[in-house]
Amino acid sequence: MYRLIKRHLLIAAVFGIASNLLVLAPTIYLLQVYDRVLPSQSIETLLMLMAFMVIALGMNFGVDIARSRILSDLGLQIGNRLDRLTLEAQISAHARRLPQRQIAGPGDVNTLRAFLAGTGVIAFFDTPWLLVYLIVIGLFHWTLALIAAVSALVLVCVALANDRLTRKAIQSYLTRQREGDVFYQQIMRNAEVMTVLGMVGNLVSAWDLRKREYIAAQRDVSDSSAFYRDMTKTLRQAIQVIIMAAGAGLVIAGHATPGVMLATTILLGKALAPIEQLIGNWKQAGELREAWPRLNALLAVQADADPVELPQPTGEIRVEHIAFSVPARTPGMGRLLLRGIDFKLAAGQTLIITGPSASGKSTLLRVISGLWSPQGGTVRLDGADIAQWPRPSLGRYLGYVPQDVELFAGSVAENIARTAKPLPLDSAAIVRAAQRAGVHEMVLGLPQGYETLIGDSGELLSGGQRQRIALARALYGEPALLLLDEPNASLDTEGEAALDRVMRQLKADGVTIIAVTHRPSLIALADRILRLRDGQVEQFGPPPDLPQTGGDRLAGDMRPAEVNEIADVDITMLHATRSSLKPILQHVIEPLIGGNR
Repeated sequence: MYRLIKRHLLIAAVFGIASNLLVLAPTIYLLQVYDRVLPSQSIETLLMLMAFMVIALGMNFGVDIARSRILSDLGLQIGNRLDRLTLEAQISAHARRLPQRQIAGPGDVNTLRAFLAGTGVIAFFDTPWLLVYLIVIGLFHWTLALIAAVSALVLVCVALANDRLTRKAIQSYLTRQREGDVFYQQIMRNAEVMTVLGMVGNLVSAWDLRKREYIAAQRDVSDSSAFYRDMTKTLRQAIQVIIMAAGAGLVIAGHATPGVMLATTILLGKALAPIEQLIGNWKQAGELREAWPRLNALLAVQADADPVELPQPTGEIRVEHIAFSVPARTPGMGRLLLRGIDFKLAAGQTLIITGPSASGKSTLLRVISGLWSPQGGTVRLDGADIAQWPRPSLGRYLGYVPQDVELFAGSVAENIARTAKPLPLDSAAIVRAAQRAGVHEMVLGLPQGYETLIGDSGELLSGGQRQRIALARALYGEPALLLLDEPNASLDTEGEAALDRVMRQLKADGVTIIAVTHRPSLIALADRILRLRDGQVEQFGPPPDLPQTGGDRLAGDMRPAEVNEIADVDITMLHATRSSLKPILQHVIEPLIGGNR
């Protein structure tokens, strides 16, 4: 973080030096008027001093404006960069289901931007000049310098007490605020279920209680900061009264002039003003202190060099001894979801993953996609570890349809194109993807065709339409690997027939397909079937009675005698279909063929 902002801060510090030197001009002017102009009654000297002050005040105004603009520009630049990185980090955390408390959010960026654009950072620049002002006051008289030093020490102690008493409170209410924001988003995502089940009142009340807690904590911090700010203001005014009284005493004793008395009072007020500003902005500074480690960590993970682009893959997949577990908040209570998963899939083959619920099917699909990183083992795409692939380029070669389809608020074309306006859309690629997914005619039947707005999360479409458009999105850009998680869960008969045609065409085009399903309709398309149970491979190999050629069987296929032991309901239904067709083959087709001979 410091590396990015130090240039602006150094320039602002240079302007701060000029600004604080020019602050001495009014003190010098007052001192000269009382000690030179009034005794001599020289109008020429007064005019010269006034001209000097006009120049000094103009320069001070320009310097302060320049410093404020530099800091404001810094807030704009660093904020724009962090906004993008924050959104990417939040998306990654949501996708990987990582804890988000330690990940920077938009509120952290806004806190940094507001601090840089406000008076708090300027107060930090001006506070060290207190020593310079004390030295100048000491040149007038050591008694005045002693009073000024004690006064500054008192205000610093007030600032430290404010920090000690509010630090934990700031941390507490910021944590509660972030938790409240997450809970609010959860409520919005489940609005439909809440409304139908009559949960709105209860959950709104629960959210309201959480909101009241962090607002009450925030109010306590604000009240504490206001108390110390008002105390500091009162103390500073009292200090000016004391310093003026001390100066008056020195004048009466003949140790100082009236100009020194007034100049010292004004100068001390200028010297103590940054401390007062610091205490007034302490709440904002405390919020930035909490956000700083998260923002710094966000920048630290960014690679300095662009990753090497790998060539377009053919779609060969090797899963090598994968183990994956979900960490728990309580140490030692993590859950092992996958263990010892090992298989190979040649480019252009279709793998169907089956198994009972909670056996790890969707988890395995996410690990293969590179979305989740395994604790053990490796997933390789064309020999390269999936983690080595730059995510933007990998996304071009990979299609993915999750079990819970999520679409964006926008048009059908924007969702298929994996982007949104005002970025340009490739119309030819959009139509090509829709045609490959078999949804072109369906899209043309919508009110505005490809420009039809589908609402938030595609709420204006049916479940089957959302799933089919998600398939078109997955096929956008000619991917080499297609991952499908229950792709026919929401499809009707027509939709399943279309999906069957699409997958057959993709097999013919050499696309590698890995699909999770419980339905028998897709099993007939499989080159390999992987059955999971409790996160382990129960069976792996070709479907029953699928002829094997010399190079067709890959390392890691079914172990001996496993082919005859598959007890899945889908395989049984496949046998039943084959058995029902056997009499037709024997009594109808074979005589016809024999007669034609």
